[in-house]
Amino acid sequence: MWKRGEALKRFKDIHKGERCFIIGTGPSLNKTNFSLIKDEIIFGVNTLYTGLEKFKLQCKYYAVSDYMVWENHYQHILNLDTILFLSSGAADLYLRSGRHIGDRQKAEVYIIHELERIWTAGDISKDITRGVYLGETIIIDICLQVAYYMGFDKVYLLGCDCDYSGLHRFDGSITDNIGGRGVLDDWSDIFYGYEICKRAFEADGREIINATVGGKLEVFKRERLEDIV
Repeated sequence: MWKRGEALKRFKDIHKGERCFIIGTGPSLNKTNFSLIKDEIIFGVNTLYTGLEKFKLQCKYYAVSDYMVWENHYQHILNLDTILFLSSGAADLYLRSGRHIGDRQKAEVYIIHELERIWTAGDISKDITRGVYLGETIIIDICLQVAYYMGFDKVYLLGCDCDYSGLHRFDGSITDNIGGRGVLDDWSDIFYGYEICKRAFEADGREIINATVGGKLEVFKRERLEDIV
């Protein structure tokens, strides 16, 4: 019920020259007009599933790396009709769960090997069959590196608020990782990881654009969703 390694080659340049939207779980999602991207290719992450019906979204791809997110929400995530990428702690828990989970899943699951930290590597992974570098946010851990491997020309970020001063998530819940530095308002490592991603995309003539409503992520050029579509 799951695949890894060489099986990931099927995604190489599968969306070359296209665009996609990666949607986080920040409270800004409640200010976002999702009707504008109902026909776009969407990556969902973590607990976004709780808003899919509300926002009328269908995620072609989905990603989880945090073991706490997976432990608390795996039953709902596995029930999504999507291609699901898992790495790090989430992948470990899934693999240890055995058949009693795998036999009931709807999602098509792909396991990606965990490599070193992205700021140690100084680059993104250009070959996800080898693994992905980790950057303390699922957007870096999986989504941007997979999007690069898939060949997307433009990647737009939504709901990537990088701000826990108010609500943590759009649905009013708090982050599962309450010990993370984001709770202490320290996003420095994550912003550095985003800078590495930005350089990698731009070196190949591609672009990451932040379409989040507000928030503190200023690494990427900002565009309003209404102006994009």
